[in-house]
Amino acid sequence: MSANWRGHIGLIKPTYRGKSFAFWYRNLPPGVECAPASLGFFSGEKGSFSDETSTFQLAEAVAADLRRWGCDIIVISGSPPFILRGPEHEKRWRQNLEEALGVPVVTGMAPHVSAAKALGIGRIAVATYFREELNKGIANYFEAQGIETEFLPGLAATGDEGLYSTSMLGLHNVSHEEVYRHCKTGVTALDGPVDGLYINGGGWDVAPVISLLEQDLGIPVIWALATEMWLAFSLMGIRDAVSGVGRLLAESELRSHAEVASWRSRQ
Repeated sequence: MSANWRGHIGLIKPTYRGKSFAFWYRNLPPGVECAPASLGFFSGEKGSFSDETSTFQLAEAVAADLRRWGCDIIVISGSPPFILRGPEHEKRWRQNLEEALGVPVVTGMAPHVSAAKALGIGRIAVATYFREELNKGIANYFEAQGIETEFLPGLAATGDEGLYSTSMLGLHNVSHEEVYRHCKTGVTALDGPVDGLYINGGGWDVAPVISLLEQDLGIPVIWALATEMWLAFSLMGIRDAVSGVGRLLAESELRSHAEVASWRSRQ
């Protein structure tokens, strides 16, 4: 019997960062296989993401290859290209790609907002390694859906780079201990309570501290990669609980939330 008898995910990552792929492979349920690909970004400079032809057409070509490989859902990670253009562009582009491929497509920003709504979050703390332009774009996504945002200071560990407060390659050296301290200190210093913490970006080592942050802060933690996994499994009808990486993936009933149903209705 094949290794993907329950589902075959085509996973497109923006970089070659191994820990981002490892998060998926460590948490795949039995019978679910993942075919990896990368768009090969190396820099946080705006020009890396702002060329429509080189970014979105490349993603479309790679997605088509993964579909020919037999993948029955495509996950396109990496939020900056979508943030720069906004939610309406992301929705149109995704729908066009789904129509072309004939399978569901999970894109790099909208699922994060859907996850926050599924968890009933009305005011959310936001942790990123981005500078002002991308942070404003993130705020637009959440606030358009009635979710108030409170930003923590951008992580600045190795010097900034274009749209990033920490360089893309420099993120290799940011430990999960630093992520924990940055997020806990930032949330604790906020003026007033929040209902959840959203951590954008697959470049830093978030997975080992999601459950610890939820435990110590007493609020749900939404990490970009976990939301993409949550939505992909939900659309595939995979209800296995994934432990150790936060409430979103641990509580299987969230796989049938109205937010997931609304994504299915757009197929």
